[in-house]
Amino acid sequence: MSQTLPLTGRTIGVTADRRGDDQQVMFGRLGAEVVLGPTISTVKLPDPALLRRRTEEIIAAPPDYVIANTGVGVRTWMAAAAEWALDGHLRDALDQSYIASRGPKATGGLGSFGLAPQWRSPTEQLGEVVEHLKVLGVSGKRVALQLHGDDCADFVADLETAGAEVTTVPVYVWEPPPDPTAAMDLIERTCAGGIDAVTFTAAPQARSLIDLAGRVGRAAELLTVLNGAVVVGCIGPVCAAGAAAVGIDDVVQPANWRLGSLVKAVAEALSRPA
Repeated sequence: MSQTLPLTGRTIGVTADRRGDDQQVMFGRLGAEVVLGPTISTVKLPDPALLRRRTEEIIAAPPDYVIANTGVGVRTWMAAAAEWALDGHLRDALDQSYIASRGPKATGGLGSFGLAPQWRSPTEQLGEVVEHLKVLGVSGKRVALQLHGDDCADFVADLETAGAEVTTVPVYVWEPPPDPTAAMDLIERTCAGGIDAVTFTAAPQARSLIDLAGRVGRAAELLTVLNGAVVVGCIGPVCAAGAAAVGIDDVVQPANWRLGSLVKAVAEALSRPA
């Protein structure tokens, strides 16, 4: 006699572009139907000439501090440097700097390049990395900050206010999806009551989802549904703060900020008695 899977009959909306298919597999193993509706697009090397110029600046004058922000960002930067035959020079330059890593993925990216951070944020939050460097002292120091998909303007301003000279390293950006059809279908199905849970793995996904709904005059309706019967899963506190900023108030967060943990947390929330 076959056993019913815990999410049989449930439908999950996934807003991620990167690793959305991984969520589809994980939720599918639990019996759920998954609707993929990417609300952002990750564009690598949006300005290769600018990235090369920043890389050459760092090689010519290694900064006092380097912030390794994301795993995909570190690996993309190193791959681009290799294409320019600058990877060895970049490795040597970064090896002269104090490297602070935001988390295990960024640390892994550094490790694949033969580098190790002097410090890693225990909470995996960029704000904590910035505060750590401020405690060490950034006045008059040069800081290289590997950007994630947003421009990190608040963190740059925080460092500059503390007296640092900040060089940003733009390796990828988040943009609206080139074809929003799947995202708009997810919005339609959610508003119609056909989605049991929606997941976010980055704050801009939530912002873009509401922006896309606003294009067709359904932002308020969508927020009502997301703050109602739909379970909203956020991979961590930064993502949850981004959801809260656009009006999504009640979210589920895993204690361990990993994709598998997010899937488990959403499944547990859906399994609780109403």
